[in-house]
Amino acid sequence: MTIATTGEADALPEILTERRGAVQWVIFNRPKARNAITPWMEDRLIEICREVDADPAVKALVLTGAAGDKPAFMAGADLSCLQSVKTPEDYTILEDRAETAAMALEAVRVPTIAALAGACVGEGALLAACCDVRIATPSVRFGFPIARTVGNCLSIKNLARLAAILGTARTKEMIFSARLLTADELSGAGALRGVVAEDDLTDRTQELAEELASLAPLTLWTTREALRRWRDHGLPADGDADLLRLCYLSADYQEGIAAFLEKRRPVWVGQ
Repeated sequence: MTIATTGEADALPEILTERRGAVQWVIFNRPKARNAITPWMEDRLIEICREVDADPAVKALVLTGAAGDKPAFMAGADLSCLQSVKTPEDYTILEDRAETAAMALEAVRVPTIAALAGACVGEGALLAACCDVRIATPSVRFGFPIARTVGNCLSIKNLARLAAILGTARTKEMIFSARLLTADELSGAGALRGVVAEDDLTDRTQELAEELASLAPLTLWTTREALRRWRDHGLPADGDADLLRLCYLSADYQEGIAAFLEKRRPVWVGQ
């Protein structure tokens, strides 16, 4: 997989951004470390999500990893960051920053896609799980081999994120076996939109992002938000009243009805 970083790309040290039409690409850019994430990268990802929220021209967000000698989405957290965890306060800071990045990605107003190749481990797998859609190459290896490596554990919320895309039994089996899942296994669990050749990942991901960008944005966002609330809070009696009101009272809903009756494609404005 080759990721272009020309045009509007920002030559940042650990993350590159590139706008392709209405699609914002975020490229983890530490190929020599298989794109292992640092605190700066987490903070920058949070910042990018805010930038996307403030820019109505962005209709979809893609996360991927820069290619080095071997393809990689993200090989977990940077080891030096893990070595620094010595006290309860240290691991609280570490977990809180990672959780803030995950929540920012889940809350961003546009649909999100993870384009996966090679290592997708630890925090990389969690960020991929936070995305709405995943597409991968046959080289992807996904999981948390922590039971045979560092011996830490996942939070309840992170386990819930994984169970949402893999199912509870497969999530437990993945961690209890301390092995990484293949593209075929991820596809079998329904966690991937598709498996594509290494050289096709960028183009196919852009096509998928443009497809999502053409759909009713309020429908996509309220679906994502409702599922997130269900996961985190169960089924409160009126927990979706604001979401229903947002869609049914929107200009987009009126446009959708008019377009259907007039047998034309609707023009969505996200309002």
